[in-house]
Amino acid sequence: MRRQQKLRLAGTVAALLTGAFALCVLGWAQGGDTPIVIADGSLNIRSEVPWSQYTGTGDIKSHPHTTKSVSSVAFTVGGKSQTIRFAGESCKVEFVYAGDRIVFSTGTDGKGLTMQPFSVFGPGSNANFLAHKNAHAKISHVTINKGNQQVFDSDAVTATKITIHYQ
Repeated sequence: MRRQQKLRLAGTVAALLTGAFALCVLGWAQGGDTPIVIADGSLNIRSEVPWSQYTGTGDIKSHPHTTKSVSSVAFTVGGKSQTIRFAGESCKVEFVYAGDRIVFSTGTDGKGLTMQPFSVFGPGSNANFLAHKNAHAKISHVTINKGNQQVFDSDAVTATKITIHYQ
């Protein structure tokens, strides 16, 4: 009788551990945050999701995870770091590099992240990177809108980095 109780207990523990493991794997596979990291100096943009999975034709490409939304934008401009949090509002991150105005934006609910113009970029060092066709410029200006309000607008001089958290 004790042996049966021990076997049931061991079976229950094994089932619970298997379930917890399955939830972890499912959560990992679905991905939480799929950030976009924009780094100055021969502009490179890294996406956690390979760029080949982005959809759309021409200059506007859409992030494949359309149900996710921007949760924050963390950035360093002019040596000062700042984070702007989002909760269901539209997000627009716009910056100027080599005379090109590059825009990441969402719908009014913060979902449906798009990027444009795609044509000023080429393949980067791997499938997760895009490299600007002009490798000899710097980000010169950054503007961030939250909803209908401009929350950041500044010239940029060196070491600009922007991370758009999308989850």
